[in-house]
Amino acid sequence: MRLSSRTVLALFLPACVSPTPDPGEDAPTCYVTGPAVARVDLPTGHRTVDAAVAAPWVGGSRVVPVGIWYPTDAEDGEPATYIETFVDEASWVDASFSDPAPGCRLPLVVYSHGSQAWGGNTSPILRHLVAQGWVAAAPDHVGNTLIDNEEPRPVSYSRTRVADIVATIDALEALPEGDPLHDRVDTSRVLVLGHSFGGQTAWLLAGPTFDTAVIAERCDASELGCSDAERASYDAPVSDPRVVAVMPLDGFAGDDLVATEGWATADRPILYLSQAGDGDDGPFAAAAAADVTWGRVEGACHETFTNSPLLCDTFDKEEGLTLTAAYLTAFAARHVLGLEAAPYDGILDGSTVIDDRVTLLHTRD
Repeated sequence: MRLSSRTVLALFLPACVSPTPDPGEDAPTCYVTGPAVARVDLPTGHRTVDAAVAAPWVGGSRVVPVGIWYPTDAEDGEPATYIETFVDEASWVDASFSDPAPGCRLPLVVYSHGSQAWGGNTSPILRHLVAQGWVAAAPDHVGNTLIDNEEPRPVSYSRTRVADIVATIDALEALPEGDPLHDRVDTSRVLVLGHSFGGQTAWLLAGPTFDTAVIAERCDASELGCSDAERASYDAPVSDPRVVAVMPLDGFAGDDLVATEGWATADRPILYLSQAGDGDDGPFAAAAAADVTWGRVEGACHETFTNSPLLCDTFDKEEGLTLTAAYLTAFAARHVLGLEAAPYDGILDGSTVIDDRVTLLHTRD
């Protein structure tokens, strides 16, 4: 059975949380009632801020631009343009912030793009959560976007990408007084979403332990070499306590960064969506020590899970975005907001079928 996008998203009528009178340290994260049928094309506000990234293994710091999507009730606006190239007609530059839950902080999702992509290439999926009262953010990983890709990359670049995500959360946390989003975003319980290379970034934020012997081999083989600081950057897991759940999309971190036993330290729930492949259960077997739900999507292509202009002959683009948004909504509601309702748990345990092309595996079964 394949449910229509309208039926699928109608399952996710979000629960209302009553806000406290004034925001403050004890203000709750809010999950507010969105439209009767949420859609991935609903308009949002969009703005860009710069985030300072602490990366001593590359000799200091770097600055990455961070896109922010937020609720708005504006009726029109100037479309956002990503990396000077891609126009997003449904994300409006500097649109007014329409607070869906005064007195509450809004939950945060942070997205990590794939290699040679850009932060806005999954904006329809981010807008899906924004329509339900979330704020979304995505850095452009400088040195690995479509317009500024650097080759060869330092061995430490996987570590630098993680630092970009941490700096993105920091930037939302540090918005100054007078900013419409100041103290409106809950950065204490963050969901990280990532595609391809960004999927690896998301996996790493779950807290696995690196295989330092293999990393040393990579350093020795690299034409750029590795400084002592670069080698040391992989000595410990790189999870951030504010990241409480991760959702990688068709990108695995095991490769040669994490050995099988390294997943024993991954202590956050993980939802992994990927192409079905040819029966390959490598990621599932390798990460068996972690709390992983794996959705293998028959007929999907690598770009099925993003809004990339690259098409997939075997999977409709809108269906891919809708499917991804549906699983994202259930995972976010269950593991970030702590909502234990049948629609969410049913999606995640497979008892509610979103699409019969998805096969779910669970390491904890």
